[in-house]
Amino acid sequence: MNLPRNLKGAVFAAAAFAAAFAASAAEAQTIRMWTFLNPAGNAPREKALAEMIQKFEAANPGVKISVEPQVWDQLTPKFLAAHRAGNAPDLVWVNTDLLGDALKTGSLADLGELFVNKWPAAMRDERNDGYWSRCAQGTKVHCLFHSRNYYGVIYRTDFLKEAGIDPATLTTWPAFIEAAKKLTVKDASGNTVRWGFGQQFSEDRADSQMMTSLLLSRQGDLFDAKGVAKWANPTGVEALKLQTDMVSVHGVTPRQAVTWSAEDLYEQFAAGRLAMFTGAVVRISTMQAKVGNDNVGFMIWPGIDGKPHSPAVMAGWAVGVWSGGKNKAVAGKFLEYMSTGVSDRLWVEVGGQLPGAPSTLADMKAFTSLPANAYLTTAALGVAKYGWIPSVEYGVGGYRQALNKAAQDVIVGGADPMAALTAAERRFNQQNNR
Repeated sequence: MNLPRNLKGAVFAAAAFAAAFAASAAEAQTIRMWTFLNPAGNAPREKALAEMIQKFEAANPGVKISVEPQVWDQLTPKFLAAHRAGNAPDLVWVNTDLLGDALKTGSLADLGELFVNKWPAAMRDERNDGYWSRCAQGTKVHCLFHSRNYYGVIYRTDFLKEAGIDPATLTTWPAFIEAAKKLTVKDASGNTVRWGFGQQFSEDRADSQMMTSLLLSRQGDLFDAKGVAKWANPTGVEALKLQTDMVSVHGVTPRQAVTWSAEDLYEQFAAGRLAMFTGAVVRISTMQAKVGNDNVGFMIWPGIDGKPHSPAVMAGWAVGVWSGGKNKAVAGKFLEYMSTGVSDRLWVEVGGQLPGAPSTLADMKAFTSLPANAYLTTAALGVAKYGWIPSVEYGVGGYRQALNKAAQDVIVGGADPMAALTAAERRFNQQNNR
């Protein structure tokens, strides 16, 4: 069809405007997300996230989820700096220790306005656990937890079976210590080739250690109402001694533990040099890929004073929408998608993680009944009945490092446990202005 020159110009201009508008709209629908996960990676959690993104983008043409992986321990401080500068990502994963800082700065949008208030009451109520309470401020909810973590004992099921040890019987410390001794193996020359119980006392990449479980069992918290450390007391001494005696008295933990980081423990376990170790439930699926699905188990810490178990540290990543973003509605839509329905199952089936909703796990009994997946039910029990997560009213950054330094002082320097814990308290309180 031949059009008049002026009409052709108008059509061309309209087409150009439409193209420019479409390009602008496409750009506006690009949602930037900072996380420590890389969807292009091979870790179970990364594969699960990649599948969620693909499904979401397929169901929402024109929307692009752009993941910008970050170094995990730099992610939250970098986000807080970007918030102050006004150029933060639309979605961010915030470390548990620094969640209080993020909430105080107002950097996380109210998810209630975006989608949570539209949920049925039953859907909100079942998620009302320790994780939910840390994200809630009054009637507002500023984040949802993912990569839900719980610290306990990771063990080689095949090693325990060979030794005739039933992990279900290790509910007291004397029983646990005897099992660790039995699992420690020496060669003909007397060299230890496998340690019964691995721990890490380096200040580098420090994870929560076993002494915190005893402190929590007796005190209920590691800090007072103002966030001041309360470790230099008889319970703290008992806990630190129990932990360091594994090295110096029982000989089930190597002295090298004073230089080991959390990553060293996973490497030693994968190499078959540890039968049990202090570990994070989020890492079990990765360990299974290295030593076999049926060879990795998980248990809650032994109990004291007649209790079957002691509490353990809960952790994870609080995922929120940047309050200063221009794409809050779409970012919230993806966060909701990532936290519910098919995605909640993907976190379990592909990622090997605890879901956001307890009902998701309850509906997956055929999956969790498999021996290789039993750790999920154990960890869920721990979160529900034996979990502790720090208050967001005060920062707790550095407490693991301070306690690890106390263990170093006792093992290497021969320090008195009370003196070591007094120094640890002082260091932590000074670093956190308390």
